[in-house]
Amino acid sequence: MELPKHTRNALFVTAKIQELGISIEIQQKIGVFAVAWGMFESHLERAVWTLEKEEVEGNRPSTDKTSAHKWVGILASGSNELSAKANEVLGIAATAAIDLMSYRHSLFHGYLVPLGGTAMFIRNPGWNGEVRNREAGDAQVDENIIDLAIDAAWVLFRLVIAVTKLRDEDGIERIEEFESEACRIKSNANEVRHIASLAAHEKY
Repeated sequence: MELPKHTRNALFVTAKIQELGISIEIQQKIGVFAVAWGMFESHLERAVWTLEKEEVEGNRPSTDKTSAHKWVGILASGSNELSAKANEVLGIAATAAIDLMSYRHSLFHGYLVPLGGTAMFIRNPGWNGEVRNREAGDAQVDENIIDLAIDAAWVLFRLVIAVTKLRDEDGIERIEEFESEACRIKSNANEVRHIASLAAHEKY
């Protein structure tokens, strides 16, 4: 039985991207990261409503006209209803989210650059001598880096779910329990974002 044309075309594109240096396994991991990040970002909006005590039923949410970057800033600010430790956890997680967001933007909006058996993505380059206001960035897609990104996105997702349940009796304690995980992914997300410059550093 012949496969439908769209399925054949999808397999063709998968093979072509593999030829450019991104293996099928890495393509799958990029997909997992995309889903994990999307789950974090969508529930981050709900976490913002909780932190801001915003009643959204029947109203247009304040988040409807803002970006995820601003939502991360609100997460970093925490709430005066939280303990100092819980607010610290949110601040650490927000730092990780900023680094991971930069990596995500480079991965999803950058130029695919084949590098002889491997590849990377470069965002907002100045190849034509243009001057840009937007941040330049890069995204390496070797297996370890993608795994770090997936892990960090999943921890962020679980944390913002905890924030949406802040009104529960143990809501603050649930956030505090993320302290070690938040510190771990902060370091990893920073590596994910800056791996190219770190690799070029003589002490790395």
